[in-house]
Amino acid sequence: MNLFETNGLATTPGSVAITVTAPAGYTLAFAPSITSINVSGGGATAVSNANWSVTNIVGNIQISLIMKTGQFIGANSTNSLGFSITRTSASSGSTANINVNVTNDATNGYDSNLTNNVYARIISGL
Repeated sequence: MNLFETNGLATTPGSVAITVTAPAGYTLAFAPSITSINVSGGGATAVSNANWSVTNIVGNIQISLIMKTGQFIGANSTNSLGFSITRTSASSGSTANINVNVTNDATNGYDSNLTNNVYARIISGL
């Protein structure tokens, strides 16, 4: 997954929080120690999982993360994360979406726009 800063303002260090949810029939995992993932059709992609802390896991289908103190997404920059998703009970060949929610910057620490200036994109879907 890629997180993009889109408004030309670096995020406040340690301020970005996200929640990733897998669809029914799949499990989701996040390994803070990995530095790259293999993306289908694209080879190895560098990720910065070590810059994030897990704050909550719900039933192996939802993971909440927050950037560690001192870490940030630079102005007009990208931060890539690697997750592992495994089909458990979904039908073979089924399609589904992974949901990503980026927490709004309610304190306006890096953006006066309450709708935030960071958005997420899955770089390899199901």
